[in-house]
Amino acid sequence: MTELTIKTNNQPRRLFFACELSQPERAKLRQQFDWMDDERFDHDCSFFKYRGEYHNLADFMVIQSADVQSTLKGWQAYSSDSYFSGMVVKLCGNDVVVGRYYS
Repeated sequence: MTELTIKTNNQPRRLFFACELSQPERAKLRQQFDWMDDERFDHDCSFFKYRGEYHNLADFMVIQSADVQSTLKGWQAYSSDSYFSGMVVKLCGNDVVVGRYYS
């Protein structure tokens, strides 16, 4: 099996609800997640901004302990971009630390 490489700057990013944003920011975010109903969008989803893009924490898959390779130890969830790359996150209170993985 190919070893994964994870790159991160370990910078905590604030998790927020859509209802906390200004109207222009909320409108931009709403366009990206237009498939959600308003109640879920405003109050049930935790978002964060990474590399200029918004991400929904609910779009990440929890890393099960049986799935943990030594490289993923300490990371709590992932979202794949392709078969070989994606993002990993770990929760730190009301913040999230984000990393990019690839093989």
